[in-house]
Amino acid sequence: MKKLAVVISFFMCAFSAYAYQTGDMTVGLAAVYSPLGLGTDFGEMNVDDQQAVISHDAKLGKPGMGAELQALYFVGPRVGLGVSFSEQYFAKDLASGWQLDTRTRMRNYMAVGHIFLTPQSSYRLYIPLGLGLAQTDFSMDFGPRGDSKKHFNYNGFAYYVGLGVEKNLSERFSLGVEGRYNGNKFHDSTTRDNGDHVTVYPRANFLSLLVRVIYKI
Repeated sequence: MKKLAVVISFFMCAFSAYAYQTGDMTVGLAAVYSPLGLGTDFGEMNVDDQQAVISHDAKLGKPGMGAELQALYFVGPRVGLGVSFSEQYFAKDLASGWQLDTRTRMRNYMAVGHIFLTPQSSYRLYIPLGLGLAQTDFSMDFGPRGDSKKHFNYNGFAYYVGLGVEKNLSERFSLGVEGRYNGNKFHDSTTRDNGDHVTVYPRANFLSLLVRVIYKI
């Protein structure tokens, strides 16, 4: 029994040594992948041309690829607060309904938090939260006959919520995987070369998967 108690104590101390403590700081660099689904809640938005009486969904583009830089300060073993910057690019794809090429570039500036559910475990489960600003540039090619590519730009409210897990690689480095639901308010309008007024609205929401390398300062 004594030997078993020593072994358990050893592993508990080993895990606790790598657990976050009040005052710890981390920086993380993540690769971001955002598959797009159907519907305005999962990577599509409404596009209306009232003159031509056309109203369809349009994708942001192909599945998004990007990166995120994040910094956290731990106010307690369970809670880290900080900031993040991310950028994603959704490459050219054919819009559903409109049958026109679309593409999007999005930058996010967020205040973020991680709430750890299992802070002492070797696999640390947490809830990631973010709130801030999204800069979205969505473009659509309206055709070859005198019509050009039009840009729709909007700077507005953005948020995310998800679930993640971290695993220590060493005393300083850890690896994390995170799934998110991203909410992005989005609306803008422009006039086509043929005089038609086109509006995009009301949001550009999508799911994301992140793989992050974390360094504890």
